[in-house]
Amino acid sequence: MSRTALITGAGTGIGAAIAAVLAAAGNACTITGRADARPEGLDASIGYMQLDYHDPASLQRACTEAADTLRPDILINNAGINIKGTMVDTDAGTLAQMMTANLTSPYALTRACLPHMTSQGWGRIVSITSIWSVLGNPGNTAYCASKFGLDGMTAALAAEVAHHGVTVNAVAPGYIMTDALRAKYTPDRLREVAAHVPLGRPGRPDEIAAVVAFLAGENATYITGQNIRVDGGLTRTAQPFTRPD
Repeated sequence: MSRTALITGAGTGIGAAIAAVLAAAGNACTITGRADARPEGLDASIGYMQLDYHDPASLQRACTEAADTLRPDILINNAGINIKGTMVDTDAGTLAQMMTANLTSPYALTRACLPHMTSQGWGRIVSITSIWSVLGNPGNTAYCASKFGLDGMTAALAAEVAHHGVTVNAVAPGYIMTDALRAKYTPDRLREVAAHVPLGRPGRPDEIAAVVAFLAGENATYITGQNIRVDGGLTRTAQPFTRPD
């Protein structure tokens, strides 16, 4: 069955991979981005909606359009930011930026999309968290606070709306080979990271998208309130993995 899907922050990376998989499955997809203009090269079958979480007017327009016009059956909360820093180095303004992008704006958009889902008795909400929504990462206090909050929202909302046929889950990526990761980490640092992952490498965006697509699909009927880690085994081992000779 074809459904309508809204995927935030899906111009590149994980979001783009999710949109591609959902569209290939026959869903009518709309993505969001901060630019006013539709991205060049975006598949003609995929819709575009401008959304800048740090612009209150933009967020309000997007929530209204989602509630009144788009009425998605599937919502993927993918957009977010990470500004690293210790608590001492992270001022109130920076904390507010991360909370706005990673928690309060996804909360507002989810709230706007819920009435349609609950009224029809079917809906799928999947939020992209992080392994830092289940583990504390030194030097990343504000980001952890925002992503732990998104995980908490997922669990509580799942209990609220389960009887309406709406499932609410999260996917927590580990180190995923996106352009952002390549820009942030040197090749040597990437090798160090890979040494701590049992599968021996960073993940790929399509590997996250595959899990999201399942949770957003017709067959994920008995999974809700979960924050599923897709991290190559990293957070279940906590130690560098040594392959036996």
